[in-house]
Amino acid sequence: MEINLAFQKYLNFLIIEKNLLPQTLTNYKEDFLVFKKYFPYIETTDDLTKDDINEFNYNLSINNLKVSSIKRRLSTIKNFYIFLETEGIKTGIIGEVYSPKSENYLPEYLTIEEINNLIDAFDINKDDELRDKAIIETIYSSGLRVSELVNLKIKDINVEEKIVKILGKGSKQREVPIRIEALKYIDLYLKNVRKNIISSDKTTLFVNKNGKKLTRQYIFTMIRKHAKDVGINKTISPHTLRHSFATHLLSKGADLKTVQQMLGHENIETTQIYTHVAEEKIMSAYDKFWNKND
Repeated sequence: MEINLAFQKYLNFLIIEKNLLPQTLTNYKEDFLVFKKYFPYIETTDDLTKDDINEFNYNLSINNLKVSSIKRRLSTIKNFYIFLETEGIKTGIIGEVYSPKSENYLPEYLTIEEINNLIDAFDINKDDELRDKAIIETIYSSGLRVSELVNLKIKDINVEEKIVKILGKGSKQREVPIRIEALKYIDLYLKNVRKNIISSDKTTLFVNKNGKKLTRQYIFTMIRKHAKDVGINKTISPHTLRHSFATHLLSKGADLKTVQQMLGHENIETTQIYTHVAEEKIMSAYDKFWNKND
């Protein structure tokens, strides 16, 4: 369904069921226009994903809006999504929503030690864990969105050039470097697991034992389980690995424009949030060093 038509149906529902004041409806329309501004590639309800609301939160937060304004706009879009689910217009788009607690939202990220602990949590003698280790390595080493990960094709991995080709939001393509470690486990997975799976889908890289494309919910659950197993108590998701990728690059001296291109951000303002995270990390390390040596 065309996205504007879907939102109009939502407004009609509110008018009939909630008897909302005209000013409230005006606010909802404004919230929706802001949402569309951040996601111009969303043209129909088929384009909606579980990641949208938290991405919306993130984009609102870096523009220094008050928490109350951010929460209102998040509420409008979240309730719109719930309406779509309830009406059966679009299902599978409701995920965990991170509510802003401070004026500036800083994305959660893992330290390099935590990343290494998470990567080491897998038993590669088990087929599914070898695949999942390759998944973690791929997301972290190239900063993929989970939607990009589940849609990766085998041909998208260029081993010789150490590049992964990604079809991102709005069907925009980009090429991002991929670590040797990630390539190593992708190769092991392809040779020892993927080739033995009987499936009509011969192109998708990561599949389940029945040859079906993995769901975003599976990736989310898998990462949380293994993070918990190794004692990582942070509230994390696949996006946390993407945040960690960007934060670690900037803290090691990568320039903002390069990180923007690798993440596939349309606007550099979206990438700038990571400079704050990287600066916090650097200052924390600085303070620990000098406190130790005082």
